[in-house]
Amino acid sequence: MKTPSTDRRAYERYDVLGSLWGVLELPEAATILNVSRTGLLVETTVNAAPNAVHRVDMLVDGEPVRIHAIVRHCHAVERGIHRIGLEFLEVPTTVVMSVEQLGANHAERVE
Repeated sequence: MKTPSTDRRAYERYDVLGSLWGVLELPEAATILNVSRTGLLVETTVNAAPNAVHRVDMLVDGEPVRIHAIVRHCHAVERGIHRIGLEFLEVPTTVVMSVEQLGANHAERVE
């Protein structure tokens, strides 16, 4: 596609015929509502598409951990706020140990 002479873009754009894969990352802080060994539920202003894969950066025991997760569900809870269920694709050992410790601490408080 040739850009019209009134277009001030520095480079031409071309129509894509067929499939072309791309990644768009929008860093957004989210509140973790609950967590398990297999995933987590977050609350954020982003509306995520089901089956989309996202990178999740979080702190576990003060150390940064990067996890890739797939969106299993997303629903609005109020205007502009969404709850997103994410399933971990691979779970680092530090996350498993931290979740198990959370479970042990919870069991101690319940007894």
